Amino acid sequence: MPYLPQALASLEEQTFRDFDICLWDNGSTDGSVEEAMRWIPHRLPGRVVTGNALPLHQCLARMVEEAKTEFIARMDGDDVCALQRFEWQVGKLFSRPELGIVGGQCPIMDANGKCLGVSHPGPLSHDDILSEMMLRSALTHPALMFRREAILRAGNYTRPKPVEDLDLYLRMAGSCEFANLSQEILRYRVHSKSICQSDLEGQQSEMVDVVAEHALAVYGMQPADYRKLRAKKSFCAISLLLRSAYHRSKGDVYHLRRIIFSPSFIAIGRCLTGTRDYPSKIAFRFLESFEKRRK
Repeated sequence: MPYLPQALASLEEQTFRDFDICLWDNGSTDGSVEEAMRWIPHRLPGRVVTGNALPLHQCLARMVEEAKTEFIARMDGDDVCALQRFEWQVGKLFSRPELGIVGGQCPIMDANGKCLGVSHPGPLSHDDILSEMMLRSALTHPALMFRREAILRAGNYTRPKPVEDLDLYLRMAGSCEFANLSQEILRYRVHSKSICQSDLEGQQSEMVDVVAEHALAVYGMQPADYRKLRAKKSFCAISLLLRSAYHRSKGDVYHLRRIIFSPSFIAIGRCLTGTRDYPSKIAFRFLESFEKRRK
């Protein structure tokens, strides 16, 4: 509360109607349970789970285990879904069986619901999402729809916040692909009590740790090399990034070209390049100019 009614109303108005809600109350004392029970199951199908407060990753894991549906949509109690969110995401998952996660664009709003714009557009393709994950999460967790079987195959949620989501994505990356829709599918609320607003510096450190842990499997890169790259202390960033792109492409030349000439790869590479790493700066300038000529 006080955001829960607006969140639930955005579910009631969905154009895709074949869904079931599991609303997990994690020990709230602000009237959230009473408000939820005014909606569920009378206005919205599903159930309200109370009396079992758990750490965030354990709540999420339990909801995945209890779900009976092929697809699972995440949402937090202070956000607002676009009316066609489920319709668009279900359609994408049905049309592309290789996808395990579908997100979308998520403009930010403040505590009063005022839209603040999109802080960083979510990349659309699997390759661009993985490139951006070397520096930041490229998927907005509360806006995702997952293929349930893909989550369970990867081992479900296992890590505590704030990396419960990033750790899962990186484990899923070996067995399925990701995509973001170009449409705005959810308005993401930021306020003083948001999880994302607490200990931002600590979150960055833990994000580096979890990417380093999965760097070899996902990026073909030793954890120590990733940490140097992330700290902009790599002797030649372009060398590490090209080897990583080759690993991701599995040696397919056309796939490799799609990765290295993409704006996401070039932008992230520049962000990870140190001040005196002149060979990498020149290389990224070349990649960018070549990509512009191609277009």
